[in-house]
Parts: sequence; structure tokens; C-alpha cells
Amino acid sequence: MAEADIVTAITKILKADGNVSGLAETRVFGGELPGEEAAFMPRNAVVIQPSGGVSLAAGSFLNHDTQRLDLFSYGATPFEAEALRRLCRRALVNVRRRIVSGCLIHWIEPAGGFFAGRDPDAAWPRAFQSYQVFYALEEI
Repeated sequence: MAEADIVTAITKILKADGNVSGLAETRVFGGELPGEEAAFMPRNAVVIQPSGGVSLAAGSFLNHDTQRLDLFSYGATPFEAEALRRLCRRALVNVRRRIVSGCLIHWIEPAGGFFAGRDPDAAWPRAFQSYQVFYALEEI
């Protein structure tokens, strides 16, 4: 069986959410902001990046794991970046036992508070929040 792609699943959840897509349109990316987007920035966009953290399934023989993900929302202004982050949060924390792109997601929870500021390289307005996701490792 193939391994589930949690980053792709999360980006699809956000793209499918009417509130998020109302602001970001199709600009929800996994991994990093594509280079061709830089010419149009700053504007509304979301980037999902996997990050470190302790697995809640460590030491078990479950075919499930937790993954920490960092969400960066960008906007033309700090207000827009923060508004987009709040919409993403609402879309993610409402996920309970759902299959997305072959990935069984049991839950998504914030892994701490949020932060708003500017991208350190380009000074684009952005907001940030981390999430912990519990999901099945094998694709369904």
C-alpha cells in the first residue's frame, strides 16, 4: 500500500473550504510558495509545511501517526493575512474522521497559539499557526 500524503490532504481541505477559497482562491500550497507567485506578492495565499514535533503514537505499533504542520497565511496587509489564518483555523479544526485524497484524518488540532508579522526575507505580511494532525499512514 502507498503511504498517505498528509500535506496534500491538508491543502485539499483548505482549497475546498468556501471561506478560505473566497480569499486565497486556488493559492494554497504544500511545502513552499512557488517561485512564480513571488511576482504577484503580497497577496492572499496559504502555505502548509511539515515541521518537527513529538509523535503521539511513538512507541506504539499503530499504523497511524501524528504530524505537526505549520500554516503560513499571507495577505496584502497584516489584517488580510490574519483574517485568512482565522478562516484556515476554522476549516482545519472542524475535521473529524474524514478521508481526503486517500488519507484518513482522525483530527486536526492547534499545536499552540498564533503569530502575526512579516516574512523575514520579503517583508510580506503573514500570519502563522501550527497544527497537530492524527492520521493513518497508509493510503485508503
